[in-house]
Amino acid sequence: MSRSEQKTMYFNMYMTYTNSHTTLEDIGIKYNLSKQRIWQIIRYSKLGEGNYYKGLKVYNKVYKSFKDEYTDADAKTLNALMRDWMQLKKIRLIKTK
Repeated sequence: MSRSEQKTMYFNMYMTYTNSHTTLEDIGIKYNLSKQRIWQIIRYSKLGEGNYYKGLKVYNKVYKSFKDEYTDADAKTLNALMRDWMQLKKIRLIKTK
C-alpha cells in the first residue's frame, strides 16, 4: 500500500470515528487492525488535524524536545510528560494502571 493510500485510509478511519458512533473495535475489524492500533491512528490524526503523518511529526517533535530538555529522564517520566501534553491538547487517553 502506498503512503498516499495509507494516508487516505487513516483519514477515513479518523472521520468514521469522529462522525459516527462506530467503535474502535468495529473500525479495527473493518481494516483488519487491532483496537490499539486504531486508537493510535486516531490520536495522531487528531494532533495533525486529520492528517496522521502531520500528527506523528508533531508528536515526535514534542517527544524529542522533552528528551532534550529533561536529559536525565527515563522512559516512564517521558511517557508521563507526553501524556500530560496530550491531555492539554485535549487528546483523550486510555487510562493506565
